Amino acid sequence: MKTEVVEKKHKYKIKVDELILEFNEPIVTGSEILIKAGKTPIECFTLYQKFRGCDFEKISLDEKVDLSKSGLEHFTIKSPEVFHYTVDGEPETTDKSHLTANEILQLAGLDPNDYYLTQIYPNDLSYKENPNEPIVMMCPGYKFISAYLSGTPVA
Repeated sequence: MKTEVVEKKHKYKIKVDELILEFNEPIVTGSEILIKAGKTPIECFTLYQKFRGCDFEKISLDEKVDLSKSGLEHFTIKSPEVFHYTVDGEPETTDKSHLTANEILQLAGLDPNDYYLTQIYPNDLSYKENPNEPIVMMCPGYKFISAYLSGTPVA
């Protein structure tokens, strides 16, 4: 009688914040960890690996992490370090979590004395009357358009 040897696949367990996740492979990327943790779009999150002594190391989306090391690997997920948005279709970035409409205009190279800002994504919202109210940056990013304050400029 012939007996078959069934090889048991090793599972690699990690803890992400309060979640316990299992992987079949010992090498995974930051992207794979975020996706398995349900954090999408992945560009909207920053992954850190926790080490003893409260040290943290940022793990980039394409960085490979070796889960075969002894012990349970610990990770934490935080908000993005950089926020992306557009003004008049042009991409912009900031590392600030709050910006005013006037600051957004200035960063886009537009004079707030001549222009006001309107948000077109995710909502239609004009900042003409409140250009200094803080806007909480979000991911995925806002889409803004500028409008000339005195109507259409004449050449």
